[in-house]
Amino acid sequence: MTTLDRLTHLIHDKFGVALDVIDPDAPFASYDLDSLTVAELMFEIDDSFGVTVPDSAATTVTTLRELALLIDGLPAVLKKA
Repeated sequence: MTTLDRLTHLIHDKFGVALDVIDPDAPFASYDLDSLTVAELMFEIDDSFGVTVPDSAATTVTTLRELALLIDGLPAVLKKA
């Protein structure tokens, strides 16, 4: 399963967004995810993916595809053992 697939299922499972409406290029706001919910999503990603997402991602990353690319590109030092 790709990072994008995992994120899609995470959004569905944790925030109740229907799988058939999730577009990886749509802004988080289109799923009614406000800034507080996006911050919560970042914490979920830390736990689910075993990485430390930079705090700035909550305000600079706006789509699932961008988030997947960020996670995939994190240097090894930011990935939890």
